[in-house]
Amino acid sequence: MGMHEQFRLDGQVAVVTGGGRGIGRGIALAFAECGADVAVIARRQEDVDTVAAEIAERGQRGLGISADVLDFTAIPKVLDQVVAEFGRLDIMVNNAGGNLDRKMHGLPDIELEKFDEQLALNMKTKFWGAQQAAKRMTDGGSIINIISVAAHSPSPGFGVYSAANMGMISMTRTLSVELAPQKITVNCIAPGIIITEMFRETMQMDEDQAHQAFDVQVPMGRTGTPEDCAAAAVFFASPAARWTTGQFIDVAGGQ
Repeated sequence: MGMHEQFRLDGQVAVVTGGGRGIGRGIALAFAECGADVAVIARRQEDVDTVAAEIAERGQRGLGISADVLDFTAIPKVLDQVVAEFGRLDIMVNNAGGNLDRKMHGLPDIELEKFDEQLALNMKTKFWGAQQAAKRMTDGGSIINIISVAAHSPSPGFGVYSAANMGMISMTRTLSVELAPQKITVNCIAPGIIITEMFRETMQMDEDQAHQAFDVQVPMGRTGTPEDCAAAAVFFASPAARWTTGQFIDVAGGQ
């Protein structure tokens, strides 16, 4: 196999949670362009159907499934559906996360209900997705957890989100050792500022305002794109990374 061929995903089957928009959509389409069949999961059926059609336009099988990752009965059923329709599961991207109400919550004032919601959405769902995917990977595989550079620094207004992301780094490292005998790699991608719809809603800015406010904060002079994150995901999912596990990579323009 030539070096460039090691970045191909031909014959692989991938699942991307939160795949209807933003970073998840970017990863799903990149996987398809590299030869994988891809199932995308998100709450809105319209969104995942659109992405599944875009995957098909790239010559691969696409499957859009409406499910809420916070419904912990849903993911096992979804993964079983993927295996039944595509015959296998090789790549699991636990991307869904964020903040449901699009609001900032400082630690001195956050209510326990909101604390639990943030921890469940940004840590527990990714643990569950990783565990359930590993049970269905019969010939090795790759698990990729999408976190945030917020894990590395104080994050006023996003303290629980930040803590959950740091927790996912620790959990990824442990999972990588525990799943190594099954030839399953487990890695993290930590995006910097990506101006997605969720980001704009949280910051209450339109796209131009967000670029004006945040481009200057990035050493490389611009905020990121879903495609920037997708390139890292392709690497972790590909044969090129078959001996890389328990790692995280910041995709953040030097931030």
